[in-house]
Amino acid sequence: PREWPVELVHALPFFDHTKYGQSRDFRLFQSSEIEDYSGITDAFLHVMDDYLALPKATPTLEPFMRETSLKEFREQSHTSLTRAGLRISDGLLLRIAASLLAKRFLILTGLSGSGKTKLAHSFAAWISESEDQYRLVAVGADWTTNENVVGYQDALQTGVYRKPANGALDVILRAESDPARPYFLILDEMNLSHVERYFADILSAVESGQEIALHSAVESLKASEDDPLPVPPKLRLPDNLFIVGTVNVDETTYMFSPKVLDRANVIEFRATADDIAAFLDAPAKVDMDALAGKGAAFGSAFVAEASAAAPLDGTTTAEPRARLTEIFGELAKIGAEFGFRTAYEITRFTHFHANLAGSGWQFKDALDAQVLQKLLPKLHGSERRLGP
Repeated sequence: PREWPVELVHALPFFDHTKYGQSRDFRLFQSSEIEDYSGITDAFLHVMDDYLALPKATPTLEPFMRETSLKEFREQSHTSLTRAGLRISDGLLLRIAASLLAKRFLILTGLSGSGKTKLAHSFAAWISESEDQYRLVAVGADWTTNENVVGYQDALQTGVYRKPANGALDVILRAESDPARPYFLILDEMNLSHVERYFADILSAVESGQEIALHSAVESLKASEDDPLPVPPKLRLPDNLFIVGTVNVDETTYMFSPKVLDRANVIEFRATADDIAAFLDAPAKVDMDALAGKGAAFGSAFVAEASAAAPLDGTTTAEPRARLTEIFGELAKIGAEFGFRTAYEITRFTHFHANLAGSGWQFKDALDAQVLQKLLPKLHGSERRLGP
């Protein structure tokens, strides 16, 4: 790790002699001993033996992105994004971060040009060490199969795998080989084509954790001789892969089905007259260079938190149970009640929302966000059906 916690450093087996602060040395050789090849070799092998023993002696660490560091994450991310020129409220960023931690699939919808794609791109660039950790993919209206996301095996050259040129599969493969850092697949204009046609395998894998079948060969296939990321026959979506889709609603797009909306948090973007006026005071593009890698120190902890089971003790108190049960009863009257998956994901969101918000947190804020993001997007029908 680039930065080891102090308690971990103190628990490691150090060598006999201490020098230069926390540095450790096994044996010192004077300049006159430079030709003592046997002694230098023996010392080197001793040090290497101690080094190879480190993993066995390293204690297992719990995820350390807890309340204090979650608060720092929220403050630093908002500060960096706003300084770079992105116009986003602290409350909206709080909902986005809590949504990603609760579920690795997020949909951003709203007014065209309101900053949905730029926000997803900016957040990924901020928390990533390298551009290889995220990919912005423009969805096409002609996407009718999953080949535009995961590619296909060449029918004529069966030993060759044709990856999509947009880089979607490569970012998934990188995430699989680098589980400690976050990776982002950003699908721009996600509903220009029917999502179920090109994304059904991914949606199923997000929920089930099962592998996606990619080709029929026994061994991994390459796109070319120098391809550094061979494609295995089957692939499980890595836990450190976060999928963000942006959506516009107009005559050129398709509506999402309830089963797609049920699998994601849906956050709507709107711009007010005050927002436009404030922007026109100093109009400028977002400075992506000012964001690159600034939050990379939080990357591994962000993955650890998103992968861990959220403690539910603090979110299943009398008030949350009563309110969610009440909402369930009202929705059941029109046949729009939610299932166990939604109930579980609401509790996860509430847990992370509380930790990110800090001391001023109130349950109603998390509940309002989840009603907007998880329940209302699935409601559709006539006024007679939905009205009071």
